[in-house]
Amino acid sequence: MKKYKYSLEPDNKSKKGLESITAAAISLVLLLAGAVVSLAMKGNGGTFLGAIGLFSFLLSVYGFYLGIQSFSEKNVNHRYCIVGSMASGILAVLWLALFLTGIS
Repeated sequence: MKKYKYSLEPDNKSKKGLESITAAAISLVLLLAGAVVSLAMKGNGGTFLGAIGLFSFLLSVYGFYLGIQSFSEKNVNHRYCIVGSMASGILAVLWLALFLTGIS
């Protein structure tokens, strides 16, 4: 009888992928917090909300960068890389749209 050797996908999680997901989660929390604060201040958030938005935008761009970089890691599961890259990229585009809407 012939014995087969199966190679399963590694269960190691990508560290940069997890950092990318964390950056996306923080950016999403800041987006929701900024929306609530803006609603409470009746649209007069000013510089405070602008600074939070800019920081969150840069954080989501950095999360996208980490997510893309994490694909080069060897012997890891790339599920977190995909989720982190997509979430950070979507949030970066959303923040950019909000900034461009506010400028015009």
